[in-house]
Amino acid sequence: MARSQADGRPAPVASVHRAVRILEALASHAHGIALTDLSARLGYGKGTLSKILDTLERQGYVRQDPLTDRFHLSWRLLALAFGHAQRLGVPTIFFPILQELADETDELVQLALVDGDRLLFVAKAEGVGQRIRMLPLVGMAAPLHATASGKIWLASLPEAEARAILRREGLPPLAPKTMTDRRRLLADLREVRRRGYAVVDEELVEGGGAVAAPILNHGRVVGAVAVSGPTFRLPLARLHELAPRVQRAAEEVAAIWPLRVSAKDFGLGVRPGERGRVEPAFGRPP
Repeated sequence: MARSQADGRPAPVASVHRAVRILEALASHAHGIALTDLSARLGYGKGTLSKILDTLERQGYVRQDPLTDRFHLSWRLLALAFGHAQRLGVPTIFFPILQELADETDELVQLALVDGDRLLFVAKAEGVGQRIRMLPLVGMAAPLHATASGKIWLASLPEAEARAILRREGLPPLAPKTMTDRRRLLADLREVRRRGYAVVDEELVEGGGAVAAPILNHGRVVGAVAVSGPTFRLPLARLHELAPRVQRAAEEVAAIWPLRVSAKDFGLGVRPGERGRVEPAFGRPP
């Protein structure tokens, strides 16, 4: 039996660890990778690699192109992943990532999804240690100019397209610090694009703030992960501190993002009559 590590868990099985690293390397090479290059990348001898690759190929998880001798992931591995995702359902796939972030921050975490020409809040997770916390907006369309998630999406668009959306949606004042000046908002969007995340401070609701990071799929923003809370716990400085952790959660969501996903996969849509309208955003839990 492998010796235990300092944390009490058994030491990893070396051959399994190598196999996983090989699969991860193959996944990062869309056009396959030669044995020599794989050896140089991972630091394993060609003999060791050949044995593991042969085993994976026999089991149907790896294939070797007979013309180029490059190794690729097989469709069997993809079928396992997609089949598992289909059985679980989209919300179940993402929930552990959202809940881990909620547990760490002890705040409300929400997942927003680009759905046509709008951004919908489709899933949430909550910390349990706070008596006063934000109320979730799941099932509602995000006011794009006043939410961190909305700014993430707007910042990803060509400026002409963002301008057109803002003209259509308008810039209604929702809270004391809502940006209602188009030039100021566009400047803020350029800053969001530069730093890779968005923050809002009392722009959606008085006493509330949020930080959001983009979910990228093939270079396109398909959604956002956001942490929200009252400003006495999440002042601007704290929102910026949380940004790297929120970005990591968004990257984790992006890594398992399905080929196609819509609000219907979450059993949600915009609540009738609530496009652009926001409920009171925080209160005391029951």
